[in-house]
Amino acid sequence: MISWLKRNRTSVRVAFILRMVSMGVGSVFGLVWYRLLLGAMGDPLMGLFQNFQTVARLGNLGDFGITQSLSLKAGTMLGQGNDTGLRRLLASARTLFLILACVLGVVFVGLTPWLPRWLKFEVPGAGSMTWLFVYGGTSLAAFIISGYFASLNYAHGTVTWPILPTMLLVQLLAPFFHWRLALMHMPLWVQLSPYLVSTLLLIVLSWAMLKWSHPWLGELAPLKYDHQESKSLMAISGWVYLVSVGSVIYFQTDSLVIGSVFGTGIVPTYRASYRVIELCTTLIVTASYVGLPKMTQWIASPHEADRKRLLTEFKRLSVFEVVLSCGAVLGYIAFNNLFVGIWLDQKHLAPLAWQFAFAANLAVTVGGNAGIQMSMRAGDRGLRIAGMAVAGTGLLNLGLSILSAKMGWIAGVAWATVVAQSISSLCLGTVTCRYLGLPAVRWAARCWLLPVGFTLGAAALKWRFPDDSFGHLGLLAGCYLAIFLVVCWLGGMSRELLRSELNQLRGIFSGRR
Repeated sequence: MISWLKRNRTSVRVAFILRMVSMGVGSVFGLVWYRLLLGAMGDPLMGLFQNFQTVARLGNLGDFGITQSLSLKAGTMLGQGNDTGLRRLLASARTLFLILACVLGVVFVGLTPWLPRWLKFEVPGAGSMTWLFVYGGTSLAAFIISGYFASLNYAHGTVTWPILPTMLLVQLLAPFFHWRLALMHMPLWVQLSPYLVSTLLLIVLSWAMLKWSHPWLGELAPLKYDHQESKSLMAISGWVYLVSVGSVIYFQTDSLVIGSVFGTGIVPTYRASYRVIELCTTLIVTASYVGLPKMTQWIASPHEADRKRLLTEFKRLSVFEVVLSCGAVLGYIAFNNLFVGIWLDQKHLAPLAWQFAFAANLAVTVGGNAGIQMSMRAGDRGLRIAGMAVAGTGLLNLGLSILSAKMGWIAGVAWATVVAQSISSLCLGTVTCRYLGLPAVRWAARCWLLPVGFTLGAAALKWRFPDDSFGHLGLLAGCYLAIFLVVCWLGGMSRELLRSELNQLRGIFSGRR
């Protein structure tokens, strides 16, 4: 098993399969943990827990983008074979990561006097807000340190090894101990301590994995500040940071806006119906996540053969993301009410208007994901445009969300994301197409118009047949299957493409390189 993992350390397909298994296990247990925690904590405290997680993720933006910029720059230098330059870069990067971890941990704790009151975190049974934010500051520091090792593993293409430890620690053990502590009615900061322990263990494991695959990448010394190297890293990180800010606004601020206007009691209902969307989005974009390290090296390579491989894999990735997103939309619209009713109860069912907005969000986000991700690797100009586009549309999303919430329109909060993400997807898809020499209009038709039109058609059918009866669900399933086959044809999913993927997988599991 160890030999097989080493041989397939950088295999995109093995990593995708392992991530699917991990996410399958994590999804099942995640549903179980959610229900158990909701029962142990109650809606207000559960909503507080979810919103505090959102605040912590916003705090993770404090790395100013150097985690992802280090991954991009290290991957490019590895593709160019510039080991000497990379050693100098890493000496400065280690120093920057350590300084940021210490400073930002202290800053997060310093927010305690005013942030909990502003976000309505004062919920009975929550315990000390001071200790909760001390926990948050410590977790933030640990997260930044872990980002250094994770970015180097990712840049080197080690996408298979970290999956199983993360599943065991983060998806299974930490939530289990959280649930047990919640049953004991411990303060919230005590309940969250298992997640901090898991992060610290993953730091050690990530460092060990780096040493196994590429020993000198895992060196912890020297710690040296080189102004020129730091400047080059921060020049990239500024634009990456804008991408990170926009992305966090897209995915993390909805519940904060809703909780601040309507109270945290409504947050579990909103998040429960969005749960499947989160899982499907994460699962599908995993294909791009595990494939991007190789693409980053190919796009920086001077060899023409690598450029051809890049175009082939990029087109293949785009086709799979569009088709899988449409399939996920069908399943979500047809069966989400039934799923939430079985998983939780009828009280947590969301209106169909919310669910249609969530489905459109999935279609737009995943359909254009390949173009968005590749634009960040389309030279310095592409990265600058990506930073401005994602950050700008993220702020647009936040502004529209706040306006919708003030108007009492919760569905508008979700639709705000669809509007902003559509602008980002079309803009950055065009940048990618120009850089790779692909037709932009055809790209927009396949990666935006097709998923959006498909989602609106599926929503119209669900509106016409809204019941969760066997007759309505069966009729929807038949109609959706026919529409999905048309989408596969229009999206470019062919028999030859599927046969090629199956042959690749047979080669991996039969031991052939």
